[in-house]
Amino acid sequence: MGRWLSVLTLLLVTAARAQPGPRDEQLLRALETARTPAEARPLLERLGQALKDGELFGEEVRIARLTRRFWEDPAAPPAVRFQLQEIYGMIAPALAAMAPSLAETLFVHGPLGWLQGKDPERRRWALDALTLGWEILYGQNLQEVFLQALPAVLASAATWPEEEFEAVLSLLADRITLSTETHLPDSLPPAFVERLRGYRGPHGWKLPDILALDTTAAGTEQLLAFALDPPPPPPSLAVQRWRELFLEKLERRRLTPEQKRQVVALLADPELRHVVFRLVRAWWYREEPLPPPPPEMLPLLEAWAVRENCEEAVRLLAAAGPEGVKRLFRLVTEDRRDWNAPIRNPRPCEWDRWHALFEQAGEIAEEIEATYRANPAPWHVRLLARAGRWELVLQSLQLPDAALRREAAFVLGLALAPEEDELARTGDAGHGRMLATSLAQRPDLLPRVQEALRETLKDEDLAVRREALRALLWRGDEAARPALLAALRMDEENRFQAFLSGFRPKLTDSLALALARIAREDSSGPVRRRAIDLLTRAQPGSWSKVVEGELRSLLGDPDPEVRRAVAGYFAAVPAQEVATTAALLEATQDSSEYVRHFSAMALGRARGWTPELVARLEARLEAGDPDDNVVRGLEGAYLYALRREPGSVDRLLAIVLDRKGPARWRKALAEGPPADSIVARALLERLAARPVEDWASMPPKFGLEALQRMIEFFVRAEEDPPPLVLIGHLVPREMLDLWLIRRALEDPKLSLEHRLWLIHQTLEIPADLREDVWRLLMQALREEEGGEMTLALLGRWGFAGVRRLVEERWDEPETLRRVARHLLRQEELGRRRAATGSPGGPSLPRPSAEDLPWIEATLARLVPGTRDPRLEPLVGLLGLWELGQYHKRAVFQTRIPQLLLRHLADPVECRAVAEAVGSLFSRGVVPRCR
Repeated sequence: MGRWLSVLTLLLVTAARAQPGPRDEQLLRALETARTPAEARPLLERLGQALKDGELFGEEVRIARLTRRFWEDPAAPPAVRFQLQEIYGMIAPALAAMAPSLAETLFVHGPLGWLQGKDPERRRWALDALTLGWEILYGQNLQEVFLQALPAVLASAATWPEEEFEAVLSLLADRITLSTETHLPDSLPPAFVERLRGYRGPHGWKLPDILALDTTAAGTEQLLAFALDPPPPPPSLAVQRWRELFLEKLERRRLTPEQKRQVVALLADPELRHVVFRLVRAWWYREEPLPPPPPEMLPLLEAWAVRENCEEAVRLLAAAGPEGVKRLFRLVTEDRRDWNAPIRNPRPCEWDRWHALFEQAGEIAEEIEATYRANPAPWHVRLLARAGRWELVLQSLQLPDAALRREAAFVLGLALAPEEDELARTGDAGHGRMLATSLAQRPDLLPRVQEALRETLKDEDLAVRREALRALLWRGDEAARPALLAALRMDEENRFQAFLSGFRPKLTDSLALALARIAREDSSGPVRRRAIDLLTRAQPGSWSKVVEGELRSLLGDPDPEVRRAVAGYFAAVPAQEVATTAALLEATQDSSEYVRHFSAMALGRARGWTPELVARLEARLEAGDPDDNVVRGLEGAYLYALRREPGSVDRLLAIVLDRKGPARWRKALAEGPPADSIVARALLERLAARPVEDWASMPPKFGLEALQRMIEFFVRAEEDPPPLVLIGHLVPREMLDLWLIRRALEDPKLSLEHRLWLIHQTLEIPADLREDVWRLLMQALREEEGGEMTLALLGRWGFAGVRRLVEERWDEPETLRRVARHLLRQEELGRRRAATGSPGGPSLPRPSAEDLPWIEATLARLVPGTRDPRLEPLVGLLGLWELGQYHKRAVFQTRIPQLLLRHLADPVECRAVAEAVGSLFSRGVVPRCR
């Protein structure tokens, strides 16, 4: 019997809350029976005050329906309209979410109907209502409804008196154009646009923004028409600035070729030059085709191509066809006149002019050829190749001018082997591919080109031979081998160094072995050193393994220059064998400081290490060196070796944990590459035997009393990184994360906060350990330990973690309350920390729209009036306040608002849900709790 009485009591409480209070209900009934606006006026005053006092939550739709007839009554006095406007301003956010069609009728379709009448006062009131409607619908992301109806208003407004037309422009200028993303779904009515052209009122300076609302092709045409023939500007604007404002609105639009030509023609006006060039730049960056400028514009573009805005002027000249490219050709000719002068003052955009001319060279091939035949220059050869005049390029190899032969050899070589460092050698990564594509279209020429380059190997000019040799080596031509070996025996060292400039040969294993044997066996010291230099500069390949043994013995050669060269080779090409590492270590005691320095650098790249070699390197480092460069090289090699040799992990651990060596060693470890996986595993094995406090101590907690300690900790960590930072750099993440989590789970001696902090240092929790981590997190929450780490780790599960937490603790209300209080307290501490300028702390996961059904079902489990202890923690954990900020429309499609409103009858429950209800209904006040 008692149970049935309890159920009956709950039903009565629920039913009572479904209706407003007696006074509020009396007010609404009186409003329902009011016959005229004058009779409703005092009732509306009371209604507005009740809404301000936090009453009548959930009655928004009923209020709107009861007051609608007064809102639509043409005879309603201004005082009633203003009262209704104030009331609707409070209930509109919730109304738009609860009953969108009713909100649209009240604030859009209704006022639009009023505009069709002939009563001026009624139309002005309609415009005020539309202004309110825009603010309401825009705030609820329902502005599309308003914008779809707007063109009809504007079409009608074109014939209105000036005062009412001014009101329409005020709505457009002061509300709708404020957002740059707002645009109409259809074109502006032509009559309205024509009325705008004759407008001279205070909103005239917003005409460009109003026209920009129309993003259709017609809107673009209107903007351009206003820019070409603008109406008189507002008093505060100059005519040119007025035209610029219209042109600026075209920057993000797609223009037709004809429209672009009209824009470019405006360059004739010096005052508009900058804005037009800005539009040209935007077209270029969007990879849109540029329009050919008018012929009368070419002289101006040619003049601007060497001054301000030269990049855009050059691009327009290139788009002008042969006549524009000819002008570029003349400009480049002037640029090249003093190209090789010891001191020159380059003109702006030289590279842009050359690049544009090179790409368009085919358009003026005849003129380039004629100029070349009359007065040949090396740069003509490259243009001829781009234009497809390969016969002339081949003929250039036979000319007496070495510069022409050099350029021809370079261009032919680049066309045969464009992959060879073309960016550094041409300034553009695509030029070599362009030449290769052009030559590939002439397959009949390929044998002639290769044969011509073979003949060029006999040229007296060193640079010509180098270019031919580079291409032939790249293609694996056997004719290149004797030429390369012969180059080693040049009489002058300077000539050989000039030959090496920019030369990175592609070697076969046999050719590399031949060079290595020359370096070991030849009787001439310079020849031996040059062979090593060639190997050092060669393209990487499998040949390096073939020659390593041949070159290793040269580290002990009697000739110090040969020893320096071979040490430099191993500094560039990492040694693979343990024997080579040992030889390099021995060479760090060479009498020549250059050999010692290069050997130390080579050790920092060597791959073959043993524990004995690391011990010898440590002893060598302790012995020191008079040259600081050698010392730094040895230090780098030592740290490198520790990352590679697992047998020396104890030495690495001494640096990381025992702080052996200077702080710069640890900083270098933190900034360098990770250790090999075998070393990382050995390092973790050693750490497993050490207390966690030795290598993963927690940083000081936030607090004003600990501020000095925090500052000292972070400064010290920057100069001398702590152990866990170093471990995180040395051990691959996927290996370290798993190990850290297992250590935290399996070490009961650690505090819960320390264990959670250790898990938080990982980037990802493996799937097979997530349940164990969850149980540890729940233990910390039950015991209210772990500090902000509990909140941070809960975030790894997202809102799904909150849902699981609630479900698991549903039958433990007190535990749920304590857990929520703990989590919310940590969130508040993080906000306070952020307020002091420090990094903020973690926050509770926020729900998404997909979580709303579960939130609805969870709130439905609570019985109103019973003061269920789960209500308050649920409001905080479920992020109900955020729902009103980010998911209002979706929330009102569920029963969540009604489920919360049920709790307003009880003062205790009301205080628990008041802020959430206030956020959902966005009235600016929270419910009043009695």
